[in-house]
Amino acid sequence: MKTCFMALHIVYYEYFNIPYDWERMPRWYLLLARCFGCAVIEDTRRYFPHRLFHHERIYKYIHKVHHEFQPPFGMEAEYEHPLETLILGTGFFIGIMLLCDHVILLWAWVTIRLIETIDVHSGYDIPLNPLNLIPFCAGSRHHDFHHMNFIRNYASTFTWWDRIFGTDSQFIAYKEKMKKIEKKTE
Repeated sequence: MKTCFMALHIVYYEYFNIPYDWERMPRWYLLLARCFGCAVIEDTRRYFPHRLFHHERIYKYIHKVHHEFQPPFGMEAEYEHPLETLILGTGFFIGIMLLCDHVILLWAWVTIRLIETIDVHSGYDIPLNPLNLIPFCAGSRHHDFHHMNFIRNYASTFTWWDRIFGTDSQFIAYKEKMKKIEKKTE
C-alpha cells in the first residue's frame, strides 16, 4: 500500500512537473518568501468574495453555514457550504500554480495555511504565537470580531484589505474602547 501511495505521488509531481528531489529543494528563505507570496495571493483572492458572501441577498444561502458556530473553534474553520469551498478555496491553489517550484513548497504552504486557519478560528489570542510576528497578520481577535458581528473584518490572513476599504473601522473602535476599559481597571 505504501509503495502504491508513493507511486501516485510521483505520478502527480511528474504530471505537474513539480520537482521533488533533494538537489533542487529551494533554500529556506526562498521557501518562506514563496509561502508569503502564496499567503498574499490567497488573502487577496479570498477577501473580495468573502465580503460579497456577507451581502444580505447571498449570505443566508452560502456563508451562513460557516457562521453557525459562535464563537468559532479550530475545526469549524473548514465547516462551510460546498460552493464557498470551491469559490474561496481557489485562492489557495493559485499561489501554488504560480510559485511552486518544489514539492516542499506545497507541503509548507498546506501546513502554514492550516495552522493559520485553525489559529484564527481557535478563539484564543496566544501572546507568544509566532504568527503575531508577521506584520498585518489578522489573528484570532480580528477574526473573532468578524464571527461576533457577522460583518466587517473580512480578511483571511492579513488586515491590509480591511484597512484600505475601511471594513475594520468597527474593530478598531472596539479595540480602543477595550484599551480604555483596561486602563480604568488598572
